Amino acid sequence: MRAALIYIFVLLSVITACHKPYYVQSYSSRHYSVGNNNLHDSSYSTFLQPYKTRMDSTMQIVIGRADTTLTKAQPECTLGNFVADAMLQAAKQVNPKVCAAVCNYGGLRIPYLQAGSITIGKMYELMPFDNALTIVEVPGTVLMQWCQHMAAAKGWPVNGISYVIKNGKAVDIQVNHERLDEKTTYLIATNDYLATGGDKCSFLIPLKATPCNMFIRDVLIDYVKALNNTNKPLHPYIENRVRYAE
Repeated sequence: MRAALIYIFVLLSVITACHKPYYVQSYSSRHYSVGNNNLHDSSYSTFLQPYKTRMDSTMQIVIGRADTTLTKAQPECTLGNFVADAMLQAAKQVNPKVCAAVCNYGGLRIPYLQAGSITIGKMYELMPFDNALTIVEVPGTVLMQWCQHMAAAKGWPVNGISYVIKNGKAVDIQVNHERLDEKTTYLIATNDYLATGGDKCSFLIPLKATPCNMFIRDVLIDYVKALNNTNKPLHPYIENRVRYAE
């Protein structure tokens, strides 16, 4: 395998040194499975085994506990409140003027977090992607648009923001228990995926965004660890941050 790679590298070097450019017309690939009963290259299995063992050991480390099962649901859920709470707390440590946090519902990648011990591996399951915490300066008019977008999507996890969903629209929008002021600019903690227009949030792209240089996943791990250090379990509550009109 290594000899083949060297040959390909040398061949490409010779080709690119010629005056006439060449372009790839087609290619083929072969996938190898590692660590199961299918055909695989044993040398790769041997090479990766120490890393797999170390990773498995790390994923099993217990960082805290939950005294209730956290579930994923809309318009509001305990799993989403946990994520939004952790994001807001971490962002405030970067900039105390941050007033709210927003996470997209699709960013929660597990349906529930079982009561009991919480491992690092479970936080990786909840947030498997390297989405980073980001602080965005959001004018009130854009925040209004954002809340309407969340309401149309049946509600996203938030902290510091509350609204009621009525006929698919957000009404009674409040920021820290005060009516949203369209003339005010708010500092909102979110993830870089949304800040760069993901999940149909293109209205956030022009706004000033400041990276916090931390993954959301690490923020969650630190939040659970901090609770555990004070002998407290993870126990978020439903607080009517987002609800349907009666």
